Amino acid sequence: MRSIRQGAVLAAVTVMTAAVTPVAATAAPSSCEPPPRSSAAYDDFVLTYKSQCATKKNYDRTFQDVTASVLVDKRNRLAVTTSTALAGAIASVKVNNKEFISSGGHGAAFQYAFHAWQEGGAATECYNPTQAGTRQDDMGQPPPYHGPSTSALYTMAGSGSSIRTAARPAMFVTLADTKPGWGNCRSADHQDKRVPFTMGLSPYWLQTEIELAPDHDAPTLENVFRAAATITSDDERHDHFSGVFVAYLQPDFTKVFSFSPATGRLSAKPVDSHTSKDPMVRCTDDGRYCLGMYVKSEVLGNKAYYYTMTRPPMDYNGHFGENTIQVTSPSGAMDRGDKVNYETYVVVGDKSRVEDTMTQLHRAFK
Repeated sequence: MRSIRQGAVLAAVTVMTAAVTPVAATAAPSSCEPPPRSSAAYDDFVLTYKSQCATKKNYDRTFQDVTASVLVDKRNRLAVTTSTALAGAIASVKVNNKEFISSGGHGAAFQYAFHAWQEGGAATECYNPTQAGTRQDDMGQPPPYHGPSTSALYTMAGSGSSIRTAARPAMFVTLADTKPGWGNCRSADHQDKRVPFTMGLSPYWLQTEIELAPDHDAPTLENVFRAAATITSDDERHDHFSGVFVAYLQPDFTKVFSFSPATGRLSAKPVDSHTSKDPMVRCTDDGRYCLGMYVKSEVLGNKAYYYTMTRPPMDYNGHFGENTIQVTSPSGAMDRGDKVNYETYVVVGDKSRVEDTMTQLHRAFK
């Protein structure tokens, strides 16, 4: 799952200040001019989200990007930004001026994606409702590839230190997209020739909420935000349904760790790919910046799991490489009108702080 990357993914605390504000859409015109593709600055330009370079239009509706922020330890600003161009997906997670999220296209950033298939089949990119939009949304767009999304955004609003969105996700590979998807799949083999598929949309409704301290249920943990979602089916029954909440991280998040609830410690893991029932963390090489995911044990259940993946630059991923961390949640059959709920706690900080915070979360929720 990535538009310019063309793939599918399945597989101690102080008083704080919180605020939610629309992101200003003004900047010098030159700030949105890409540097030469051959320059070292090009990748950073594409992969680091710039609200002033992204559209605020979604169909006939206009939304300003929304940022929720909190002051951690009275000195470090944690800010989370949802994007109109990405139909409410998280385009940016920053601590002060350090960006964690790799954006640049409608298949990257920090978003929800889904697969549904029948018994005897398998998950496919050609039936892949994707929060931010389709891979075609980047075709013909200039860098950093944040033009309009096919996903239909109906609500994106901030209140207190929370952001809420409502949208109909697009199909990542639409009926109008004649190029085969991953595994040489064809959209026409997996999508009926009817509305909403003929509009590039999926027959699902997605509602999300992001809560920074003090709005979430661990309010003393200022370096944590809660991400929750509900997906509702408006399609025929599928025997298998799976949801993914995936973060594409900046290229310097090269280290991978798992957190052991039993010991309260982080352990280094292979960087190529790793599947785990224990929470996962990705860090920069020096350990100064880390992002981890934590799911309550009763929410994770027996089927859901954490997954990290590292892939080098190639045609498949637009020559940018991939450093991802995700929670995959298979949920069995999905019938028309059924709903599936998701909840993840995202932890940021240096390696020691994330390890300590994971321990506190586990003690609070076990």
